[in-house]
Amino acid sequence: MFRVAVPEGYTALVRGPAAVRCQELCKVFGGAFSYFVVSPHKQYPVEGPAIMELESGAIILIRGRAVPPDWGHELEGIAALVGPTDSGKSSLSTYLLNTHVAKGKRVCVIDADVGQSDIGPPGFVAYSCTSAPTPHISELEPHDAYYVGVTNLQGAEELLIAGVAWALKRAMSQYPHLILINTPGWTTGRGLQLLRALKDATGAKIINLGEKILPGLVASRPAHVYPRGPQERRELRNYAYRRHIKLAERLQAEPEKLANCNWDKGLDCPWGRYVPGDVPEPQRKGREHLVPPHYLRHLFAALYKNGRLAGYGIVEKFEPKITLYATTAEFDEIWIGKIRIDPQTLEELEPLP
Repeated sequence: MFRVAVPEGYTALVRGPAAVRCQELCKVFGGAFSYFVVSPHKQYPVEGPAIMELESGAIILIRGRAVPPDWGHELEGIAALVGPTDSGKSSLSTYLLNTHVAKGKRVCVIDADVGQSDIGPPGFVAYSCTSAPTPHISELEPHDAYYVGVTNLQGAEELLIAGVAWALKRAMSQYPHLILINTPGWTTGRGLQLLRALKDATGAKIINLGEKILPGLVASRPAHVYPRGPQERRELRNYAYRRHIKLAERLQAEPEKLANCNWDKGLDCPWGRYVPGDVPEPQRKGREHLVPPHYLRHLFAALYKNGRLAGYGIVEKFEPKITLYATTAEFDEIWIGKIRIDPQTLEELEPLP
């Protein structure tokens, strides 16, 4: 543990993994906290003056504020934050949440960045509503979530739109003053078409990060962004899986509980059919994939009860009954995606093609 004093007019960028205890209160993303934890590969700004004690982590001291001055928007209704990967969308979401709840507002955040989810594990469009400040939106617990089932959205764009529409309807039932939609960082080609479709489907006001991607407001990109490569993003996903998935038991379920796919000598889903075969790697013919048998094991699943997310599972077998490791036995539907996870390490494996 080490002690740091941040002078007035300076900001300490705290890089995780770190646990921070403040002598009084630390101002982080527009909120004030006496204690907070910074996840691996994330960076939180602590504005001076502040005195804090850190367990592990690293600090970079900069002059001035890390939060751009044009982030202070007064919003209501629905706003979507648009920008490339690592442009600061999650940081802006956190700042807007904190500055609005400080004024007595209730705020919902819909996390649609399924490849780098902050609310809930990767692969979900999750939402959370609060009237309290948070050091980062990744600290929010999901109220409910729609399983898209992928971390790469190519070919699954319609599932993301369905998930955002689903989450928006449920978030609106909480009667918030503001709903923030954190969009995917895919901003070119079909990704741009997806963002336009999300705007049309939600009617959201757009806030672009750094550059105008869609018509709307433009907010400055932070000058001090924690750069993350593919390996760091993969480690962030694995950290999220381990945080949210606590496998309790191995159990069996009736095949009728499969909701979005079915099993008939292979896994048949809306996006493709997967048949086990004696092949060294997946082979595709039309919508059918011939895959090595192990590709149909370790499939990450969402477990629903009465239409609400009840827990998570990892499916190992589909016949004669579905065998899975699960966080709960209380579910009536199993939703399958392309994501595969090792049930022992809770780290992602090669997904279904």
